[in-house]
Amino acid sequence: MPPSSPGLLLIEGASLALAALSYVLIVRLALDLTFGALGNNLVFRALRWVTDPVVHGVGAITPRVVPLPLVTGCALLWTLAARIALVQVGAAITFRRMMG
Repeated sequence: MPPSSPGLLLIEGASLALAALSYVLIVRLALDLTFGALGNNLVFRALRWVTDPVVHGVGAITPRVVPLPLVTGCALLWTLAARIALVQVGAAITFRRMMG
C-alpha cells in the first residue's frame, strides 16, 4: 500500500487538528499570562469557548491548587504529547507496510 493510504490520512488529519489546537492553546496561555481576568472582550471569550473543553478535561485530573494558566500549560503539554504519539503511530504503520 502506498504511504498515503486512508489510515495514514486519518492520522495526518488528527495531527493537523491537534496542531491547530496547540496553537490556540499557546495563544490562550499567552493571553492568560498577560491579561489574566481583565481580558473579557469578544476575542478572549471566543478563544476560551474553543479551548475550555480541553482545559477543563485536563483540569479534572490536575490538582485544584494549580492556577488556571498552569492548567492551560498542562493542556498544551498533553496536546503536544498526543501529537507526538500520533506521529509515532503513523511511522510504525508505514514501517510495517514497507516491511511486508
